[in-house]
Amino acid sequence: RPQMRLMIVDDFRFIRRHLRTLLGSIPGAEVVAEASSGEEAVALARELRPDVVLMDISLHGMNGLLATETIRRELPGVQVLIASRHLETEYVLRARQAGACGYMPKGAIGQELGPALAAVERGEAWFSPSIRREQLEDFAGHAAV
Repeated sequence: RPQMRLMIVDDFRFIRRHLRTLLGSIPGAEVVAEASSGEEAVALARELRPDVVLMDISLHGMNGLLATETIRRELPGVQVLIASRHLETEYVLRARQAGACGYMPKGAIGQELGPALAAVERGEAWFSPSIRREQLEDFAGHAAV
């Protein structure tokens, strides 16, 4: 199967290293870039056009939601998957409004990254099972507006 080109965006180097290791165990996944800020993520996405950006929300400067919105507006072919410690409905909705194709808690990345990337590759949205059903129903109602 063709390579899925990924960019990791997190302001902590040890988290980026951990994600790179996890992605290295997923067949077909190739990490093409790492960014530590939203501004750097947007610049690298423009330059490298990865297939998927694995994005944190809490970043210095431009946050991950604004970076997601910018990337999705400028580069509609680039998918953004959010990995965050924020699981409140507001964050999930804002990520979806920004154009993210999925959302998972950072604590579940080890178990959920493979299935999430497989869903994204199929063109499907992917939300962690740990995100409560009500949140997705809130999103569904919100998306209809």
